[in-house]
Order: sequence, then structure tokens, then C-alpha cells
Amino acid sequence: MRSLGKVLLVLVACLVELALFAGGAVLAFSGFADQNAARYDYKVGFKHPGDDCGNNELSVDVTTGDPLQCLSSGSGSLPGFSDEQQSEVVGLSKQLGEGGLTGAEQDQVQKRVDRIADSLPPDRRPQHPWLWGWKLGVLGLLAVLTALVAAGLVIDPD
Repeated sequence: MRSLGKVLLVLVACLVELALFAGGAVLAFSGFADQNAARYDYKVGFKHPGDDCGNNELSVDVTTGDPLQCLSSGSGSLPGFSDEQQSEVVGLSKQLGEGGLTGAEQDQVQKRVDRIADSLPPDRRPQHPWLWGWKLGVLGLLAVLTALVAAGLVIDPD
């Protein structure tokens, strides 16, 4: 009877470790994926019509400078930008896009977006909870590491 109790205890410990490992892996992946996606909040995508717009919030037609309507992602507007700021960026893109946007013109549009984004007050920037992005990823990795260490102790308790 005593050995049955030990077997059940080890079984429960293994199930807890498996849940900790799987949950930690999901948290890590989710946190780091969210952190990566945030890089595109203020990055303008310069695409051809029909191209996948990727993660960019705003994508413009590289041949005309017109905003593209993307079905896959992106809202078409930059987070926290006022209507006037959004219009300014789109207007600059259209103005420079007559005849196609060169690399230097694309840089000019992106630099204007960067200057506006840098001037946004914190309350107009995308707000994320404290436990988000890299912090959530690190927490997930710690959970995975804890599960692996605990698994070593349960399987070989000596």
C-alpha cells in the first residue's frame, strides 16, 4: 500500500510538471510573439497591390503612395495618431508617390512617422498590461526551467 502511495505521488508530480512545462512554453511563445509584433506598430509597409501586408498597421502602395486596404492585418491607421497626423502621413506618401516611391522617399515617410510617434504622449501610445511581451516570455521560460529541474528531482530523487 505504501508503494502505491509513492507511485500516485510521482504520477501527480509528473502531471503537475507537464502542465507547468506546457503552460510555461505557451506563455513564453505568446509573450515573445507579442513583443515581436509590437515592432510593427509604427512601421509603414511599402507594398504592391495584392501583396500580403504583414503585421504593419499602415501599408501604402509603393507605386502610388495610396494607403492599401489589407484584409490580413493592419487597421490602416497608426495607433495614437490623430486624424490630422494620419492625414499628414498619408498626404506625404501620396505626394511623394506620384510616379512611385523610391527608397529615399520611403525613408522620408517612415522618418515622419517616427517623429510623430516619438512626440506622442504616453496615454496615446498602445497600452499593454505590465505582464506582457518579454516579461511574460521570461516568466514562461522560468516555468519551463522549473518544470525541467523538478522533473529531474522526481525521476531521480537521489
